[in-house]
Amino acid sequence: MGALTVARGSGGVALVLALAALCSGARAFAQPAAPVAVHHIHGLAVDPREPETLLVATHTGLVRLGPKARLEWVGEQRFDLMGFTAHPAKANVVYASGHPDLPTYRREQVGNLGLLLSGDGGRTWRSVTLGGHADFHALTWSPREGGQLYGWSVAGQVGLYRVSVTTWRSERLEARGLSNVLALSAGREAAAALLAGTTEGLMASLDGGATWRPAATGAPGAAVTAVAHHGLEPRLVYAYVNRRGAGLLRSRDGGATWEPTGLFSGLDAPVVAVAVGPGDRVAVATTAGEIQRSRDGGRTWQKVLVAGRPVAGEGGR
Repeated sequence: MGALTVARGSGGVALVLALAALCSGARAFAQPAAPVAVHHIHGLAVDPREPETLLVATHTGLVRLGPKARLEWVGEQRFDLMGFTAHPAKANVVYASGHPDLPTYRREQVGNLGLLLSGDGGRTWRSVTLGGHADFHALTWSPREGGQLYGWSVAGQVGLYRVSVTTWRSERLEARGLSNVLALSAGREAAAALLAGTTEGLMASLDGGATWRPAATGAPGAAVTAVAHHGLEPRLVYAYVNRRGAGLLRSRDGGATWEPTGLFSGLDAPVVAVAVGPGDRVAVATTAGEIQRSRDGGRTWQKVLVAGRPVAGEGGR
């Protein structure tokens, strides 16, 4: 089994996820026993190599939810992925943040993993910045200036950070007008608004995160618990508003106007992650461990996970 190693050097705290292959071949890092259920879902992404497969970021590791609702561990690490996002164009590139598993924490005494990068779809990871300091609970990739990541950290210096994916230089932004962030999403056009779901509603920034203003959703003051842009259609955005009569909303004009999809998961079990895939694919995950997916842009839905467990006979075609 691989171990999460925390190495301290002149450059600060560097985190290395060292994995030992159990066998040869493409599936060398798969754990033999598949998870029976998943709990505490924090993030969701469509696997661009297999659009019918979802990557599910959980409290105990990254999981693939395949066709027919089959669950499979990704890699050997069982760390807590509090923040998670996938590169919209590079199929194997994903980013995460969170906390090590308990044995690693007891050994290394470092609770926050900072920003992690994987170039193989989540099988192996390496730290790129802010190890031991930042705990990003919301992450998103932006095409600005050759590629940037925006993250909201709830540890260390709490607030909004911007990280260059070419130099891994990080900076904490003043982010005037922004607080209590639950979700982040950047448009796939450099000039598009950066959106943030907060406990007070949806916020938008047109200047790279420096200043923020409220974005109208038709439900002022209601928490927006998830937001996601379409990777190929830059004007298509989904946001979840935790209020009856709202729920999952869809915008076809970059967030200027919104329409309901009809999906509402309940005030006590809001959607915490939205994943948008090729065509009209969209999937949502809730705090109750439920995942639903749609292949028609949210008009109809299919439950593939209930209380963290696969729904028999569902999930694929």
